[in-house]
Amino acid sequence: MRSSADPPHAVIEPARLARRLDRLAKIEGQVTRACESFERIRTPRTLRVRIEFAMRSNPAEPNGDLADRLLPPRNERPPATRLVSPRGIALTLYLTALFIAQSRPPGAMPGNTLPLADSDAPVSWTDLIAATAQRHSGRVYSGQREKKLRQVHDALRRLSSPGLQLVRLPNFQRTPTGKYEGFLLMHEGGAPAGGDDNQPYTVPAADSKTMYLPGGLFLNGWIHVLEDSELAFMLMLACLRSRSGKTSVFATSEVRLLQFGLGRDAYESHRILSNLGLVRVQPGPHPGRRYGKAGRYLKSDPPKLHRFELLNDGLEEPAIPAMRQMMARLSYQA
Repeated sequence: MRSSADPPHAVIEPARLARRLDRLAKIEGQVTRACESFERIRTPRTLRVRIEFAMRSNPAEPNGDLADRLLPPRNERPPATRLVSPRGIALTLYLTALFIAQSRPPGAMPGNTLPLADSDAPVSWTDLIAATAQRHSGRVYSGQREKKLRQVHDALRRLSSPGLQLVRLPNFQRTPTGKYEGFLLMHEGGAPAGGDDNQPYTVPAADSKTMYLPGGLFLNGWIHVLEDSELAFMLMLACLRSRSGKTSVFATSEVRLLQFGLGRDAYESHRILSNLGLVRVQPGPHPGRRYGKAGRYLKSDPPKLHRFELLNDGLEEPAIPAMRQMMARLSYQA
């Protein structure tokens, strides 16, 4: 019988589990090289991110009846969950760039001297990214380097779009080549309301307006093996931890939807993260009573909320072995 201290059982559909195992096998070598590349450059001990990257200060307008648990339109979500994608690397690249920038002191406006892809340079941006090779033009596989470079270009176009403004491309209009070289970070809050331009990024200080995640997220390869929805869930917990000053946190469905822009699928990421030892879940002691075909909860008898704790020590373990062990358990249980 499962005790309240046991991690919740993670359920992954067999086809999705197979895809994830296949991807893990394809990127394992790249993850190792990315971890080695991080060791060649200066990096901080923790990643600090301003809270507005993951959380709206004012809730978005509900998308219909709040009881239906529908997400707001993408452009009304905070930047972190706008970037969530099953295939893109925009969220991963932006977090990686923030981490590297924070080797500078608080208040600094960091530049960017790393090339996008240069076999002669000690480290390039493509060295810090893990990506699978996919079919190109329906016939041949793109080379790993070309594939990653194309993904970096796609991510930078998205990050620099008018609706996000998380990155500026100073060379995009100036030269026929090297359009994406020397990209610069912009403030984590993204494009301001009213059509104004975003402000350049400065390294934040460790205060109540930032959240943090351990550097092991990058140095041990977790940034490559976690899905965007799992990263977004961890950012939500880091934000709630920072704002409350408590290690054990919770979010109502209204806060989760309207301020963090996390839907039900992203919320269920806690099952995988718990089994990986990255999150501790304290299940709500009372499931609540439902009524009607829609299965809504009675207002007089709502469920008690789960509480979550980010486990910093989990990120200090190598990601690939931990992920393989968890996937093996899930395959056996299936």
